[in-house]
Amino acid sequence: MLLPSARRLSIAGGCAFVHAPDEPARRGRIVWRPEVSPATLILTPAPSDFAVVAPIEPTVLGTILSRHDDMDDTWLAIGDTAGDLFVRLLAPSAASRPAVLLPMDAVAELRLDVALRFLRRQRGQRVALLPRALQLTPLQRARQIMLLLAFDIHQAGGTTRDIAIAANRSWQAGLPAVEWRNTAARRHAERLLLDAENRVRGGYLDFLRGG
Repeated sequence: MLLPSARRLSIAGGCAFVHAPDEPARRGRIVWRPEVSPATLILTPAPSDFAVVAPIEPTVLGTILSRHDDMDDTWLAIGDTAGDLFVRLLAPSAASRPAVLLPMDAVAELRLDVALRFLRRQRGQRVALLPRALQLTPLQRARQIMLLLAFDIHQAGGTTRDIAIAANRSWQAGLPAVEWRNTAARRHAERLLLDAENRVRGGYLDFLRGG
């Protein structure tokens, strides 16, 4: 059964499961759709007019964490110290004659940055696959985990005291109701819950877009 946060993520563009439900978690990989994440590079076959097009060279690109083949396209997850890059190949020949498909949307500059980094890595340069704007710091990751925890506690019927105990581990959560009402721990738990609800309802997409 999905946690409430996972159900909300599936509505807003993510995957309903963090990995294929019939496989061990270590084999699974989240793949974000390119329309919601500039960290997903779209490759299509280059026009036949271009006589010389360098094929993708996996040995210099990085570690292929996972591959998924559909009837119409192929998805790759490439591991990097800066974060995972996802590649969608719109046809089998896109690997041997790659061309980048660059939608001119609000994050076109980020998409272009990702494409340039991909090209430079293909040419053997030591460059991170993701720009800084698309990388989560350890502090950001820890906070997002805390927000999801707060949201799930609330959805399961928990109170701000429960959130404070689980997320803040504050001694103030054990105070009588009159004293608890004006504590910093309660205000912090309420802020966590407010931010968590915003993230689960679609705010998490800001991270995918470098916001």
